[in-house]
Amino acid sequence: MHAEPNLRIDFANAIRDGFERRMRIGRARPQPSRRGEGGAGQEHEQEKRSTMKSAYELAMERLEKASPSHSLTEDQKKEIAEVDSVYRAKIAEKEVFLKDQIRKAQSAGNSGEAQSLEKQLTSEIRRLQEECEAKKEKLRAGFTK
Repeated sequence: MHAEPNLRIDFANAIRDGFERRMRIGRARPQPSRRGEGGAGQEHEQEKRSTMKSAYELAMERLEKASPSHSLTEDQKKEIAEVDSVYRAKIAEKEVFLKDQIRKAQSAGNSGEAQSLEKQLTSEIRRLQEECEAKKEKLRAGFTK
């Protein structure tokens, strides 16, 4: 089972053509293909390819239209970083406290209590991370208004 020659994908030439297209911005004539002599048919084909957009480019344009991106100012970035810092400190505080409690429970031979404290630690960390993300999202939403 052999594919028709015109249906085969020539990845090397496709990559090279894309690179050349980016490199020759402003040039009137496209570079001829390495395969042929660079006749008018090939030049037309390369010009046609240079105007076509990839699926990725089309998807990114649709995404930008649906929810335009906004760049944050330095002050806004600092506010978000401050929230992040506060919650990292809260998480560290919980970890230190609960890990000490877990260690005490394990040394006392109370493995059931140690397991419950580990579960509590996991849920506390998850809750604080979610709280942090919600607060940062609320800040970002306020910045775009």
